[in-house]
Amino acid sequence: MKNFNLIIVFLLISFSSISQDAFFSNFDRSFSLANPSAIGMSDDINLTMIHRSQWMSIVRPFSTSQFEGFYPIKKANSNKKIATVGISFINERLGDGGSITNNQFALTGAYNFEFDNSNYLAAGLKAGYFNGATDLSSVSTGSQFINGYYDPSSPFGENVNNPVVNGIEITPSLTWFSKDSLGNNKYYIGVTGFNINQPISSSKDLSLVEDFRMPMRIALTGGGNIGFGEFAISPKALVMLQGSMAHVVLGSDFIYDLAKDSQKKTAIGIGGFYRLNDAAIMSLKYLSNKMDIGLTYDFTTSSIADPLNTSTGSFELFLNYKIKQVDKIKTFDFIIEVYDADTKVLIEANAQFKNNATNENGNLFNNLSKSNIPLNQKDEYQLFISKDNYDTDTIFVMNNSDESKTQKVYLSKTIRLFDLELDILDKETNEPVNVTITLVDQNSGEQKEIGSGNKLLTELESGKKHTISLNAEGYENAVLELRYDKYGTLSKTMYVSKTKPEIIATQLQLIVLDETTKKPIKSTVMAINLTDPENQESSLIALNSLPPESYPLEIGNKFEILVTKEGYFNQKIKIEAKEAKDLKQVILLSPIEVGKSIIVEDLLFKTGNNALDERSFRILDQLVDFLNQNPTIRIELAGHTDSDGSDVFNQNLSEGRAQSAVNYLNNKGVNTSRLEAKGYGESKPLAPNTSPKGKAKNRRVELKIIGK
Repeated sequence: MKNFNLIIVFLLISFSSISQDAFFSNFDRSFSLANPSAIGMSDDINLTMIHRSQWMSIVRPFSTSQFEGFYPIKKANSNKKIATVGISFINERLGDGGSITNNQFALTGAYNFEFDNSNYLAAGLKAGYFNGATDLSSVSTGSQFINGYYDPSSPFGENVNNPVVNGIEITPSLTWFSKDSLGNNKYYIGVTGFNINQPISSSKDLSLVEDFRMPMRIALTGGGNIGFGEFAISPKALVMLQGSMAHVVLGSDFIYDLAKDSQKKTAIGIGGFYRLNDAAIMSLKYLSNKMDIGLTYDFTTSSIADPLNTSTGSFELFLNYKIKQVDKIKTFDFIIEVYDADTKVLIEANAQFKNNATNENGNLFNNLSKSNIPLNQKDEYQLFISKDNYDTDTIFVMNNSDESKTQKVYLSKTIRLFDLELDILDKETNEPVNVTITLVDQNSGEQKEIGSGNKLLTELESGKKHTISLNAEGYENAVLELRYDKYGTLSKTMYVSKTKPEIIATQLQLIVLDETTKKPIKSTVMAINLTDPENQESSLIALNSLPPESYPLEIGNKFEILVTKEGYFNQKIKIEAKEAKDLKQVILLSPIEVGKSIIVEDLLFKTGNNALDERSFRILDQLVDFLNQNPTIRIELAGHTDSDGSDVFNQNLSEGRAQSAVNYLNNKGVNTSRLEAKGYGESKPLAPNTSPKGKAKNRRVELKIIGK
């Protein structure tokens, strides 16, 4: 009985050791037994089968088989792997009919922590259940030997049940690994604590053996891949410590790439490894991006082979099938509309994007005012909307559903500044004059002092009309109106005239009425002295207010009175002050309405061609101010001719002159979407073409409102 108990204990301890310490020479293919968290390194679905047969000349069969599969869990859209789940089953079988059998079933999970674009930490946990049994009918005892002959049909001579062991295994694991720019593993190192709960393995017959705890096993794994063109070296190592026992495997695969294309990658590998004090291992492998196959043979070097005087080598075969996951992309429609912030009119712009989740960036569209863009759900985007002469706008977009989203973007024109250098001189003596310099706001009439003295250096906004007033004791008020559409410095000289002791003037009594209601309206009124064409002077009569009761116009001078008001056509009259008397003038301002048109007076061209006469620039500048005052209207400039010349010539001439005026306005900053040029030739005369006066009346450019 004593000898039999020792046999049973030996069997139980041997069984439990095998159940926990099964190993494969291809340990890097058996994550469940070597490093569970390493399943986090692969981006594919993997199905792996390994079979090992050993000590075949001593006992048959002595085999270990494993099936393992794991599935990566990835984020939608970005397809970044966040975790991996796996399942494994291991069966060990010793002796005919399964004298000793052991089964392990385990579930594994690993979560990936990303530290940058190439370094990761996989934290894993394996939870497994193992069970096994020993068939005592295959065990012999002394009572079965009769007269020196073995009789297996004889009873043990003992009354005992077949022993059974089982338990639950809890195993945490960590793996640090790095990937290159193509997503291939560069190196890894892992540490695993198997059986940290030290499960109790129980016997079915407790009268024979006391329960005992499985000892914890520490496993360290590491490996890498070093490439040299078509060749690569892939070193690997495994160190396992369990109680006083140590298991160490060192070696490397030598790999030759047959094809390195990402869609069809194939290679062959020859490996050499050494299991310390146990075996030399040789391996042959075929590797691809769909399937890996390997065959390994172990040459036993341990001292156990000597007394047995027999071959104790082991074969091992593995098959690893890989399934590439389909990228998961969920999108929604993002509709973007781009407007001018001032006019609220659609404008063409460009758009670029950056996906903050994937760091992807690129172009969305060019020269479009509306666009429907598919974007990934749950990803945060930065969209950059840009246009020449406008400030770039950045918007953030994220949508967690497939519902479309619309966003209007309003771009503001870039404020460009230029430097104004102004010298103030006496008109008669050409000597410097100290004055107070005031900037007058065109809309509110507010006045802001910007300097004093005979010089001014200041910054003003490009492309905008500015009114500067100069005042000095003993001198007449002088007004400078300017617009500068460029960068850099604009230098000008202003001449001021001394106050005349007595001014003989015509007193202008001006009334401005709405043409429809006939009620007085506030407006901006300018008096432009046209007497000297080379040095025209402007004076401000009223700024967004009612005109004064009277305004003096110096006798002997010619004037143009310009009246402007937002929402109305510009209106002007010409006055020649011949004698000192009161001159009453009523100006009717016509409200802007679609379909209405006016004649652009004094718009002159070179004789017989399309070129603008320089005297027309002042008129077109007034038209620019009119369009800026009414930023939503669209206009048609229509050219008309008299009957001199052929129909074809007159048609082409009228079209060209209208286009020349449109080009001038566009160069002054008016968007082309607000302008149309048309020519009507001699088809729409206002007067008979029978006299010079009638022909002059027919040669004209008309402004028509075609949109508000």
